[in-house]
Amino acid sequence: MKNNAAQIQYLTRIFAVLSDKTRLNIVLCLLKESRTVNEIHQQLGIKKITLSAISHQLSLLTALRIVNFEKKGRSKIFCLSKQFCWCILKRALKHTKHEGHCPACQQLHPLSEVKIIG
Repeated sequence: MKNNAAQIQYLTRIFAVLSDKTRLNIVLCLLKESRTVNEIHQQLGIKKITLSAISHQLSLLTALRIVNFEKKGRSKIFCLSKQFCWCILKRALKHTKHEGHCPACQQLHPLSEVKIIG
């Protein structure tokens, strides 16, 4: 697959968004079930982050199609998007459990199939 500027820009935005601790915690909070902003706020800790800050972070996640929502009355129910490729995050979470390299990484040369454009 040939990389182009749009792909690079999209990947940069995805990694930037997921590199934020609050946004990553929101994504992890939604792993098991859909939740409202208030439920996410309760889960992440009322004293640690404001409701407004969570809403802002959800807007960024929604804009990149990482998170979707469904309106129910006056509430929005947030869930992980089925359009997003979750294998990246799943593999990253698996890697945090390994000391050193995982078996799959030992078989492959790092980035052997990725072509970097200048």
